[in-house]
Amino acid sequence: MSTQSLAPTPRLKRGRGVPVELVVNNILLLALLVLVVYFTTHSGAFLTISNIKVLLTNYAAIGVVAAMLALLVIAGQVDLSIGSNIAFSGMITALAMTSWQMSATMGIFFGLVSGAAIGLVNGILCAVLNFSPIIVTLGMLSVLRGVTLLINPIEVSGLGDTLFLIGNGSLFGVPILLIVVFAFFLLSAGFLSLTPWGRYVFAIGVNPQAAFLAALPVRGVLIGLYVATGTAAGAAGVLLVSRLDGASPGSLGLQMELQALTIVLLGGVAFAGGRGRMFGVFTAWVFLGVLDNGLTLLNVPPFVQLVASGLALVFAASLDALGTFLGPRLEQRRRVAEQLSQIQDQGRVGIDRNAA
Repeated sequence: MSTQSLAPTPRLKRGRGVPVELVVNNILLLALLVLVVYFTTHSGAFLTISNIKVLLTNYAAIGVVAAMLALLVIAGQVDLSIGSNIAFSGMITALAMTSWQMSATMGIFFGLVSGAAIGLVNGILCAVLNFSPIIVTLGMLSVLRGVTLLINPIEVSGLGDTLFLIGNGSLFGVPILLIVVFAFFLLSAGFLSLTPWGRYVFAIGVNPQAAFLAALPVRGVLIGLYVATGTAAGAAGVLLVSRLDGASPGSLGLQMELQALTIVLLGGVAFAGGRGRMFGVFTAWVFLGVLDNGLTLLNVPPFVQLVASGLALVFAASLDALGTFLGPRLEQRRRVAEQLSQIQDQGRVGIDRNAA
């Protein structure tokens, strides 16, 4: 047998291929870069440290919510009552410190517990009773807004220096709001990547029935995620009233559920569940903050900013559709490459045996 026939056959490189989340995230990073370059060239105040702090702190509350909502959406669920939950929890915090004469610590505690309780109710209805998450949370959206107005129909202000410091103060030169939102993103990323429960979240999002048959605690995980999302909404309510030093029942948290969902979808999380990365969600949070801040610096009318927000949601939906389109094809390509690699391995083993 000639030496040419014994030459090793070229092997295809093994690997999982390019994740679809990476493709979506790269598109978002490119769009973010374009925005930053555009606003920098059209406004000298954009790329300054003070403006960047304002940009991020103004979006801190919605970032807290998006960090937890992303986990829920990856699991194939959704919570559209976030905006009203923010208003309800923020009003409870404000009333606790004014009408009920409680300390700032107790006011924050009641705000967080209120948000968690709403999340628990949503979790029981959706995960245990198997009601539609969209219908349940949309209903809760209206119920909570009405309850907030019934509890106190007028604005509450003057919440004290301690709470005001949380919303407007700094720690070692870093705004406290930024520390809080970064902590939520790190907590969500660590939970998703470093714990077995994070793998359960992905498994439930891909196929909840198969996850149940595999003895995974599907209901427990989903209830926990709803409670975590509700707690995040409560925290966002506390952060908003601390920054504004007051709570308005009609406008607090208004349409923030759409903003949070836009961030999550824009970050590459599949609305159907089973796909997503926290880095993409963080990038999407920065993207929307840059968009809102840049348009404000350019004195763009508010109704045009509303149009831009709607276009961002459409962009998020297009990225979600792109991920749904690319996902199966990239996975099929990876499997074909692995099968070809196995065939080539078997061919090499046969050649080696014949040579022996």
